[in-house]
Amino acid sequence: MDDSLPSILCVDDDIDILELLKEYFTEQGFVVLTATNGVEAFLQVKRWQPKAVILDLFMPRLGGIGALGRIKALNPDVVVILVSGMGNALELVTEAGLSVAGAFTKPLNLVQLSDTLARSGVVAPAALVAAAGDAAQIKRPVRARVLVVDDELEFRKVLAEYLEDRGFDVIEAQDGEEALLRVPDFHPHIVLMDVMMAGMGGVEALKRIKAAAPETCVIMVTAVEDIDSARGALALGASDYVTKPFSFQYLDSVLEVHMLMDHIDPKSS
Repeated sequence: MDDSLPSILCVDDDIDILELLKEYFTEQGFVVLTATNGVEAFLQVKRWQPKAVILDLFMPRLGGIGALGRIKALNPDVVVILVSGMGNALELVTEAGLSVAGAFTKPLNLVQLSDTLARSGVVAPAALVAAAGDAAQIKRPVRARVLVVDDELEFRKVLAEYLEDRGFDVIEAQDGEEALLRVPDFHPHIVLMDVMMAGMGGVEALKRIKAAAPETCVIMVTAVEDIDSARGALALGASDYVTKPFSFQYLDSVLEVHMLMDHIDPKSS
């Protein structure tokens, strides 16, 4: 993972809050990891060593305090911010002999969360670029190749037309089988692929694409009810997932982050 793009791990068993955090911090330029319980959180920290962790205090399967203790034992320097529905989170953590950078009650004030991270040394890449007066550093390269795979014709066409307007070189596929036929000739930098499709689904197509072209960045597109499948796809080599419906602004942020993180430069290919 590129150190120039600091990563944040967001941990919450409330999917709506998790998606809110993921969208907000992705738009800030962070690489955003997610987990829905303390066990997943510990494994994510061990594998990816994020710069900061935003941690729900009350969760199933190793709650926030248990996860905090293990995370701090693994990486004492990681910045941890607690979130909860109660106002005594800091007291509970102090009683457990642990410390955090801050604690916030739900509903969350995302600006205050971001400010607390910045005061702890975890500054949003977008803010760094703005301060340097060099916004060109985060502009995506031109004409990257994107393969859009979805069996919903209208959604696929809208997405493809938008990406073409943004300067991407785009082709489409209606299912996993067609996607596999397109990859060898088109050599996409990024594949945006629906999880649930008629015929060969996104997960099986992901396995075959990564086996044939492991350098390809595959981003899964899923409805909320398929989110577990999308998360499972990360273990199979997917770079990220986005949930429908999503804004084009959010999609832009996701693509920019992964193009930088994966060092995608279409000019050299």
